[in-house]
Amino acid sequence: MGDFHDDNWYEKGGRRGYISVRDLDWCIGRKDSGWVLTIPAGTEFESSVPVLLRWVFLPDDPRFLKSALIHDYLIESGYRRAFADSQWFEAALSVHAPVLRTWVAYSGMRFRRFVQWVFGTSSANRG
Repeated sequence: MGDFHDDNWYEKGGRRGYISVRDLDWCIGRKDSGWVLTIPAGTEFESSVPVLLRWVFLPDDPRFLKSALIHDYLIESGYRRAFADSQWFEAALSVHAPVLRTWVAYSGMRFRRFVQWVFGTSSANRG
């Protein structure tokens, strides 16, 4: 399985900002759950942070890049956004990202999706 605790699994580049350079496995739910998502080498992803939050969250923070890869891959594979958001959260905690920042970012993600749902924005209607 790919080890997300090093920085050798990705590089800057591609059209979206980052690209995975080797296959990586992510256990859904818990380590050794048996439900393993394999993300192939060459997967492009981005780490997007709203401009207003860049004083707290840097898009290039390696502690959140694993989360970004898993999140983007899940959404692009057709999973619901709520599920992808939950895996973003779990992936950040798995590499010991700061807990408070992780909770704030996850809560912001979910709040944004709630607002989109309330106002009927199509991207939020998928989950």
